[in-house]
Amino acid sequence: MSERDFESAVHAVYAPLVRSASVLCASSSDVEDVVQETMLRAVRSYGSFNGSSSLLTWCYAILARVAAAANERRARKLPDDYAGIAAAARNQSLPPVDSALLEDEEARVLIDAIRSLPDRQREMITLHFLHEQSYAEIAAALNVAVGTVKATIYSAKAALREALPHGAEARRA
Repeated sequence: MSERDFESAVHAVYAPLVRSASVLCASSSDVEDVVQETMLRAVRSYGSFNGSSSLLTWCYAILARVAAAANERRARKLPDDYAGIAAAARNQSLPPVDSALLEDEEARVLIDAIRSLPDRQREMITLHFLHEQSYAEIAAALNVAVGTVKATIYSAKAALREALPHGAEARRA
């Protein structure tokens, strides 16, 4: 694959990376910066892509590292008092007015629940459900055993069942 073809292919995975970043980033204001940094790193690392995984999976591994670093920087910047106030503000919800707003609220609750997972669980859940990656593909992308992927996703699902309101859980079942 030529470098120009590679750049085109990286740009083709832009939209899925934005969706993943919106889940992985602690702040929605970091999403665009994280995706742009991921794209730059992917293009610069052209020589290290060996094709053993899909380009999306390879880029996702970069995205996960960039998002984790952005989340760390953001956590260090926020004073403890402000972080508590910001978390409380995120948890406040407006009453639903129509079905579209209700669906948006349910999506927000689900995304917030996924964001509250530990980094590794959040990465694997995102790869498995959002990008429809198999356990083997996730294991290859994150350089872990398939059994680790299975156990981590199982734990993440259990944590999400606990975190989601019972009404939302029933609708998703």
